[in-house]
Amino acid sequence: MTVDGTISRTVREATLELFRDLGMTTIFSNPSHTEMKLFESWPDDMRFVMGLQEAAVVSMADGYAQGTGRPALVIINGGPGLGNAMGSVYTAASAHTPMVILGGQQARKMLLGEPFLNAREATSLPHPYIKWSGEPARPQDVPAVLAKAYHIAAQPPQGPVFVAVPEDDWVRPASPTPLPSRTVETAVIPDPAVLARLADVLNAAERPGLVAGPTVDAQGARQDLIRLAERLNARVWGSPVWPRSSFPENHPLFGGVLPPIPEMVAQRLAEHDVVVVFGSPMFTLFTTADLFSMAPAGADLSDQPAMPEGTDFYHVTDNPEAAAWSMAGSSFVCPPGPAVQQLVPLVRERERTPLPPVREPIPIPSPSEPLTQAYLFHLLSQELPEDAALFEELPIARADFHEQIPLGPDNGYFATASGALGFPFAGAVGYAIARPDRRAVAVMGEGSAQYTLHALWTAAQQQAPVTFVIPNNSGYLSLKYYLGEESQQAWQVGWDLSGVDMAALARGFGCPAERVESPDQLQEALKSALNADGPMLLDVVVQDPGLFRL
Repeated sequence: MTVDGTISRTVREATLELFRDLGMTTIFSNPSHTEMKLFESWPDDMRFVMGLQEAAVVSMADGYAQGTGRPALVIINGGPGLGNAMGSVYTAASAHTPMVILGGQQARKMLLGEPFLNAREATSLPHPYIKWSGEPARPQDVPAVLAKAYHIAAQPPQGPVFVAVPEDDWVRPASPTPLPSRTVETAVIPDPAVLARLADVLNAAERPGLVAGPTVDAQGARQDLIRLAERLNARVWGSPVWPRSSFPENHPLFGGVLPPIPEMVAQRLAEHDVVVVFGSPMFTLFTTADLFSMAPAGADLSDQPAMPEGTDFYHVTDNPEAAAWSMAGSSFVCPPGPAVQQLVPLVRERERTPLPPVREPIPIPSPSEPLTQAYLFHLLSQELPEDAALFEELPIARADFHEQIPLGPDNGYFATASGALGFPFAGAVGYAIARPDRRAVAVMGEGSAQYTLHALWTAAQQQAPVTFVIPNNSGYLSLKYYLGEESQQAWQVGWDLSGVDMAALARGFGCPAERVESPDQLQEALKSALNADGPMLLDVVVQDPGLFRL
């Protein structure tokens, strides 16, 4: 304070200075009463991105962080607001997305009671799906706690963090000592002895295989992985779930995305004598073959999931927890991106010989009415910009998507890392805000889109270059086909979404949209949507594709 007792500098002002120093000048928010003192006299150099619901806000920030490679800043209410957002926080944690979530809390003097908008045990609410949470012991500690949160979020393995700030802290006096600018560099680098061991193993292998995980691309080593695979003439597989592309799908060495079922993973990888997994858990699984049965079952005496005998597995990850539980014989905790980069010159260059095909040629689909999802994706692949960033969530149509849209080396690809629905729809909007030089394309079923539908309004307000393509099959068909035919009919109320008009919903949020029902209409609609000056949604009516494929 000054001599006359007035406040010379507030916690709010000190915090805004910190945000500038850290480069967090784009804020994703759906604020409540408990955050409003922060927004008084909002400065022109801070970009405020408004969302209509917290789940969409966090997913947009997730896409933004994946587009920039830096922690994104989210400001929401720390009680019910964070509760609304938890599905998206769960996904951000699974994707290891760096993010600082600032949650508004009631004023300190109110916390003895049960005030409206109270965040009870605020720092416990988001656990275990965050790396760290904190709240300032004193108002003047707010900037220092937020700085700590930023550096924790950015350190590998990256992830979301949470800070609760009482609403009256913003107008209290800041510390008279300015918070010093700091940098925090990671101390973890690949051990030369580990690299030498991996190089020896790969050089000695007769049939080496590589598994590409999302961290390879996040750490900027996609091109290096291509060079490594080409030197080894090794087949490359996408890690199960495949939340971020680290290898081009149209490359002749790409074998496909591994299914999240251990028996099928083992079957595909059995051709190799050595497999090295880079930047992915080993492995993210969804179910096992025996769990597809709906019949009553006895005691489970089966073994834990396992990999094929006769194949040696090596696992490179920056996540100690993933290394602690791994089906690999050897795991190494170090950054996968630099490990790939430094391995390239250490491996022996082999003769380029074509590898045996792992699947039959994909037929070109034919037009029909109603359209098939395969034909929709075939036409979309023809119209896509070479550098488009694809955001996909198609529980029933993923096989057709990857078969008909083999993404190239300049395409980005992002999908949910957790199984929680909704990330790609809003994530594409955040990515487009971060990277307005690239077209973001969100391809999602009409069921998945409902979880973050509010992002359409933000896309329209921001004029974000996003194309939303909805293969509308009128149902949660991934649920339908988990059941037998008789149960499907009896439980139709649980999966039937007929009557959802995505084009009408989009227009209601201010986003241009078109409903597409014929092959003649489709190609022109795709051209328009992919070249629009801002967002556009296509609601494409497709037929029921039948039982999903892995």
